[in-house]
Amino acid sequence: MPALQYSTPRTSSSLSSTPKLSIGGTLLAGLLTASLGLMPTSAAAEYRIATVDINKVLNETSESKDAREELNKESNKAKALVEQKRKQLQDMEKELKDDNVSVDSKEAEDFRQKAKDFRRFVKDTEDDLKRKFLRSNSTVTQKALKAITSYASSKGIDLVLEKGNAGKSAVLFGNPSVDITEEVIREMKG
Repeated sequence: MPALQYSTPRTSSSLSSTPKLSIGGTLLAGLLTASLGLMPTSAAAEYRIATVDINKVLNETSESKDAREELNKESNKAKALVEQKRKQLQDMEKELKDDNVSVDSKEAEDFRQKAKDFRRFVKDTEDDLKRKFLRSNSTVTQKALKAITSYASSKGIDLVLEKGNAGKSAVLFGNPSVDITEEVIREMKG
């Protein structure tokens, strides 16, 4: 084994005569060869990796479309009811102004209470719709995750990464051949 040697640079433009550590060429080549031999050469062949666009899965299945349609119906009913109550409140306010009702009167107090109740009703309605959306979304997401797991297991896939919007998911680049989104959607459909 060649010994490590100190040598001075051999360029004529060198301003310093500080010794430099140099390693014999055969030792360097040997170390490189040995280190490359220790690295796994078929890491990709050992693991099967796939990607899936979970948002596409969630948006394109019939169950999620049905849930979205049901939520839209409930939302439209709630909006109609809110608008009806808003109109009643506006009519009441207009009537109070037309009659020059005193701010301290029983009618004005009644109006303020109804306005307060209306704001609470709107907030409660929005909260209820959000809860229903989250519950529905959770149910569909759990079914999608089961379908992904089932598909990956049946195809011998070791790892599935979520591929969504660029820069916001675990996958920055993925070959389209490893994308299993369409297969998962088909599995969820039937």
